Amino acid sequence: MKILFKVLTLIIFVVIQTFGQRPNLNGYKFCIDPGHGGNNAANDRRIEPDPGNVFWESEGNFQKALALKSILEAWGATIFLTRYTNYYPNDDEPSLSARSTVANSNNVNWFHSIHSNATGGTNAGTNYTLILVKENITTRQAEFPEAVTMSTKIYNQIRKRNRTQSYGVRTDYTFYGGATGGFNLGVLKGLLMPGQLSEGSFHDYSPETRRLINLEYCRMEAYGIADGFLEYYGIPFDTLAVIAGIIKSEESTLPQNNTTIELYPKNKKYTTDNFNNGYYLFDSLAHGNYSLIFDLGGGKKDTVPQTLLKSDVKFIDRLLPSLTPPFITYSSPRNGDSTFNVANVLGVIFSKAMDTTSVKNAFSILPNVDGSTQWTNVNKTFIFKPKENLKYSTNYIFKIDSTALAINGIALDGNGDGKGADPFIIKFKTMSQPDLIKNDENIPDKFNLTQNYPNPFNPTTTIRFGLPNESFVKLEIYNSLGQLVQTLVNEVLSAHYYEVKWEAGKIPTGLYFYKIIATDINNPNNKLIQTKKMMLVK
Repeated sequence: MKILFKVLTLIIFVVIQTFGQRPNLNGYKFCIDPGHGGNNAANDRRIEPDPGNVFWESEGNFQKALALKSILEAWGATIFLTRYTNYYPNDDEPSLSARSTVANSNNVNWFHSIHSNATGGTNAGTNYTLILVKENITTRQAEFPEAVTMSTKIYNQIRKRNRTQSYGVRTDYTFYGGATGGFNLGVLKGLLMPGQLSEGSFHDYSPETRRLINLEYCRMEAYGIADGFLEYYGIPFDTLAVIAGIIKSEESTLPQNNTTIELYPKNKKYTTDNFNNGYYLFDSLAHGNYSLIFDLGGGKKDTVPQTLLKSDVKFIDRLLPSLTPPFITYSSPRNGDSTFNVANVLGVIFSKAMDTTSVKNAFSILPNVDGSTQWTNVNKTFIFKPKENLKYSTNYIFKIDSTALAINGIALDGNGDGKGADPFIIKFKTMSQPDLIKNDENIPDKFNLTQNYPNPFNPTTTIRFGLPNESFVKLEIYNSLGQLVQTLVNEVLSAHYYEVKWEAGKIPTGLYFYKIIATDINNPNNKLIQTKKMMLVK
């Protein structure tokens, strides 16, 4: 028992010695200033990025300051805040000089003022980090050179966590105009010790505005400022790691609200908020192997393994498929079409990326047509190209069955009722075959295409052409935009003169073109390619 007691005593002594010697901020005093006053103050910044979601810069600054206070106190530092509330009666928040007085009267080692930035106009993408230090107007150098050193460390740490654009550390007088009208920042002007003012990001850039409403995002910036302090004082960073990211919809690319992410083996869950930022955060993680699990809908989950090293800050952003079933946004032909061009391809556009194999297996056309399929638009556009032209004056049924699935396994909403697992069906009829008349004149000596008559016309006109040899003939009508309107001839014809009538039907008034490609069957180099104009006037 005596030996066991001595061993336990030795172990306890070693543990006490090891942790007692852990570098910390004991003996250091810092003043943290949450910039601006309460959100009823005239000098505050209010932004409403979405109806009902309101951002106040003072509140964002205050939440960052509270988080920073907690982090630094855990390292042993003594923290003084220049304000302990964000609600002041009669806009009676502390003045700028009163804030520096808090630092001076408590003889702190360092002062830090927390802010976020704004362009002052319409901000479509500016989002950088800026740190300002007090400038000696006479020497035009930093009043406290060490402030530049620490500010550089804080700048790098904030950027690492907020993923902002680069800007840097600047002295205040020069930054605000220098010889042409610069000034020292009021909150830094009266300081008797080094300090800085941080503009972590731009609160008038809408995606950032929405993130700044999130308290976890504010805490992430506080971690950055704290690590800048630790690095400056030569204290090793916390060995604990962080995983964060932004969840967006693959369909809309917009951040997702109320989306749950799971972290194993910690058995932690984080659900994104309702402020349209899609932000999530897992912190205080020991180094090791983890799995992030994202819900893809349809009972499927996406597991992303991660290995965290000591002090890691990792970002895992994710595009998640929407939980709504896929539906058809466009089809050719349309349901009920009775004049579909026999030479056209068939196809549909889905609302989201599809599992191509399931769609191909679900597709059918009756009467059966031989052809090939292809995909474009990142597996959203499905095209069926018949091997030969469809038959004239024929009823067809184009179908994609309910077994067609989106890439996340959700079944097709074929009838557009918002519920999955029903087929998409189109019933259509092809155009009538144009009357092709063989004239009783002699066989022409060469290919020719005559001007249509009458021209202008309404609604019928006749097009005449001649073939000196047996040829494959394609005669097509195009509108002024170069879009195919109708194929009149697409077949092999014997040598002769021909005429074909075109019935414009419901086609609108305008300029049209008819184009012939006639190729000698026995001599492919002998051909006619010609285009002529005609005018439809109704």
